[in-house]
This record gives sequence, C-alpha cells and structure tokens, in this order.
Amino acid sequence: LSIEYSEEEVWLTWTDKNNDHHEKSIRQLAQEARAGNAHDENVLSYYRYQLKLFARMCLDRQYLAIKEISQQLGVDLIFLCMADEMLPFDLRASFCHLMLHVHVDRDPQELVMPVKFARLWTEIPTAITIKDYDSNLNVSRDDKKNKFASTMEFVEDYLNNVVSEAVPFANEEKNKLTFEV
Repeated sequence: LSIEYSEEEVWLTWTDKNNDHHEKSIRQLAQEARAGNAHDENVLSYYRYQLKLFARMCLDRQYLAIKEISQQLGVDLIFLCMADEMLPFDLRASFCHLMLHVHVDRDPQELVMPVKFARLWTEIPTAITIKDYDSNLNVSRDDKKNKFASTMEFVEDYLNNVVSEAVPFANEEKNKLTFEV
C-alpha cells in the first residue's frame, strides 16, 4: 500500500496478487466497508495493522524507522486522517498512535526543569535581566509549536467535546481515540 493526499482527501494505492493496480480514497474504503464490502473491509483492516506496525517500529525513539516513516507519513497527512470524522474510530486511533511515536516522541526534546520548591540561598541569583531571560529562549521551539498547532487544536476540541457530553466516554467506539493498546 502507498498513500497520496491532497488538502482534503487521502488515497491509497496498491497492487494485488494478480499485479492489478488499484486506488481508492480512504473515505470511500471506509464507507464501502461499513456497507458490508468484504474486500474493502480487508484492505482497510490491512492498512490499520500496517499503521500499527509502523507505530510500534518507532517506539522508544527508534530513529532508523522514524526517519523512513516520517518521510512518507508527514504531520499534515497523519493529522488529516486523525481528524477525518468519516473514518472509523479504530483507524483514526491508529493514526493517533502513529503521530505520537513518529512525530511527537522524537528528538530533539527540550529539557524541562521541574520547579524547585526548596533552594539554597546561594543558588538564587542576585540579579536577573531581560537579556538573560531572552538568551534562554529557543527559536526552534516556536517552529515545533507551529508544526503541531493543528494537532493540539484537534486534541483540545476532542477533550472539550468529551467534557461537554452528559456521560463522558460513554461511546466505546469514540474511546478508541484515547486508548492505546
């Protein structure tokens, strides 16, 4: 299976055992699988397992796998599939796991110093200037923040939607977006 996408739609292309070339939008595959088309259901299931394999290959920052997979499945593509409400929740969850292991949990990570509630007087500086503060800012941090802005907005919208429901997490299918196996 290979994948192509425009701004709105993702297309899967594959060659079957008879060397016949096929292509279909992922939305169309999902729609026809829901309607009972066994072949499209099998293709979608195969693709879901392929995504899970890719995510597991990238666990614990396996940089060789991350490098190859991130070139083929970029942030924008994965986000487009995560946010597509026409896709089944388990497929969207596979894209969420892939995003986590390929693009979010990877280098470079910035060191976040925990707040110290107890200090020695000698560790407290006698003077702090704005220049000292600005020298600690990292421009690449803003670039990373902008790269994942749509993902952060998706997560925030999802969580706000869950909180506003009368019985949060009552929809078992929708819960697949928040449960990692």
